[in-house]
Amino acid sequence: MLRCAGPEFPDSAVTGFLRDTFQAEFAGAGDIDLCGTASRHWADSPEPVRMEPGRFHSYAVRHPLARAYQRTRRPDPLRLSDVAPPWHAPPPYGGTGMSRVLAIPLTVGSRHICAVALLRGGADFTALDMRFAGHLQPVISGIYALRKRAGTVSRVSGKGPADTCVLLTARETAVLELIARGLIAPAIGHRLGISPHTVSKHIESIYRKFGTHDRATAVLRGQALGLLTAPAGPR
Repeated sequence: MLRCAGPEFPDSAVTGFLRDTFQAEFAGAGDIDLCGTASRHWADSPEPVRMEPGRFHSYAVRHPLARAYQRTRRPDPLRLSDVAPPWHAPPPYGGTGMSRVLAIPLTVGSRHICAVALLRGGADFTALDMRFAGHLQPVISGIYALRKRAGTVSRVSGKGPADTCVLLTARETAVLELIARGLIAPAIGHRLGISPHTVSKHIESIYRKFGTHDRATAVLRGQALGLLTAPAGPR
């Protein structure tokens, strides 16, 4: 998920992974504007859902799950069956037999609710599904928050790493690339032919230059600055 492509998180690679993992028929991310009409959806999987302007907003703001999150303000995964009796969704999602819904919230606030929604027909999502969704929720919402923070960092120009406001040495860039691949200090040292202590010094320097304090934020900051290139799909 940290390495997903595109400026927005989650992207269709992430929602596709969640759709397959939970054996859903459809997955997508949506942001519900509770104070206006700027609700939007993206990262639909297996394919984008086309609808008229404003159609998603009118569908989303009155959905029982949206009302439940607006009432409780708790970012817990919820099934539609947890909060409402059987509910027949209007188009574009209705009429397809996908009456089972599982929402994994990314953020729940007074102005916006952002979540990944998983839809399927047949049997409802199980207690095991809900426990797994509960483990995933802080991971997904944490990365979503980090990407929003990293997205506020801008380049001085768009020509490449040499034009960014943060400059890393060649060795620091190599260390950051290996951090992004999930390697820890001993493995990075082995790959680069340096000691783990030296690797730790490079990591400290990266954190200081980026103004970060952890690996995940450093990777996201490196991507936002153009020092790292996100691949075309998940690892």
